[in-house]
Amino acid sequence: MAHSAAEKQTFQIGIIGAGEMGLLYARHFVKAGWTNVNVCDLPTKYLDLKAKLSGEGITVLPDGYAVSRISDYVIYSVEAANLDSVVAQYGRATKFGAIVGGQTSVKTPEIAAFEKHLPGDVQIVTMHSLHGPNISTAGQPLVVIRHRSTDEKFQQALEVLESLQSRVVHLSFEEHDKITADTQAVTHLAFL
Repeated sequence: MAHSAAEKQTFQIGIIGAGEMGLLYARHFVKAGWTNVNVCDLPTKYLDLKAKLSGEGITVLPDGYAVSRISDYVIYSVEAANLDSVVAQYGRATKFGAIVGGQTSVKTPEIAAFEKHLPGDVQIVTMHSLHGPNISTAGQPLVVIRHRSTDEKFQQALEVLESLQSRVVHLSFEEHDKITADTQAVTHLAFL
């Protein structure tokens, strides 16, 4: 069931980490008609980010607390090495019953961070776009991982992610990481 225009005006999407992939997602969400897309980056980048995104329909907030507190779907778009500490810092501020996901390429540590630092009522539906920020998302593979979610919240997450127009592949985080490791091994062998 697709979100109505009214739902797209009330549902809050939050992105913690406004690097290339975070902004790629944010811009796609706005283009698809979501009117409440909130982003943040490091607090020291707040004013520059606000100026950079002025007029794009993206709300820049000062930090992850502000994003987590109001967002119905929070996407952590931070480097894998920093994810645990960022979720530890902002996870407790997550809105009751919200959906949370991340964009890291290795899901086992991401899921561990979510389980460790997020309240038990938080739904975990995470993703991995199998391309970089300079590639169109249309038709590209998007792994979606339903780790801990009700049917209703999972459907909401899918409807948001449909904005990317990617080809959705459903996997568990264990399946994802095995495929990623196998692919990396084959790629490395090709260069030996």
